[in-house]
Amino acid sequence: MRKIIFFLLSVAMLAAQDVPDAPKQFDGTSWWEHVKVLADDKMEGRETGSPGLQRAEAYVVDQLKASGVEPAGESGYYQKVKLVSRAIDEKNSSMALVKEGKVEPLTLGDDAFFSTRVDLAPSVDAPLVFVGNGLKVPEQNYDDFAGLDLKGKIAVIFAGIPSNIPGPLGSHYSTAAERWKALKSAGAIGRLSIPNPASMDIPWSRMSLSRTHPSMDLVGAEFNDTAGEKIGGVINPEHADKFFAASGHTFQEVLDAAEERKQLPHFPLNISLRARTKTIKHDV
Repeated sequence: MRKIIFFLLSVAMLAAQDVPDAPKQFDGTSWWEHVKVLADDKMEGRETGSPGLQRAEAYVVDQLKASGVEPAGESGYYQKVKLVSRAIDEKNSSMALVKEGKVEPLTLGDDAFFSTRVDLAPSVDAPLVFVGNGLKVPEQNYDDFAGLDLKGKIAVIFAGIPSNIPGPLGSHYSTAAERWKALKSAGAIGRLSIPNPASMDIPWSRMSLSRTHPSMDLVGAEFNDTAGEKIGGVINPEHADKFFAASGHTFQEVLDAAEERKQLPHFPLNISLRARTKTIKHDV
């Protein structure tokens, strides 16, 4: 998302510089020339901290200088922003379901994968609880965590917003910060999410393909919206029944309730997750 925003802002700024004084007919030619430069393979996708991004930045700065645009920052055109990069080392990480001492290993990328949007704990062993959409919306007196014992447990969440929750409110309380605030208050140590197969705009194969791609956060405790969250991940909806097998319920029940726009059920999954992770971190 940050790369897309940089790209769009850059093109918009450069296009604006082509019209310095009086309005003139816009033919799209100069705009497209900037697009071709910034989207060129030499820019390496403008990955944060990469030489490709630095080349893209230099191009934008050169164009602004040529148009007489003065920098507004304290350090000229370039402002340093410190980030931390986190990537999962899958060769040294694992997930497994545990029931009464029986361990069922999960295949990372096929059954589920870790999310480095949270600072993963090296080791987690905790029971799983299905919490429906995993939302708490005080304005609507809606609480998926009410009456559930989540202390020291991992919440399993079905992605989506209940039909009785207005979209803007649902979107707000679905953010990482608000959702973790509610989960932490309920005693949970983390969460696993199941995408709704009826509304997946990105197929599992593509989601899984990018699972080891680094995530980046701003450096500083004040920017950490999920401090204390020990485990985060995504479950393949095609294999979700593995997680429901000991619960007395099926994933199909959840899908049927979601399709009928009913409030989703909540129940212990009567199974635990054993996770071992190694995260590769470095500053950018």
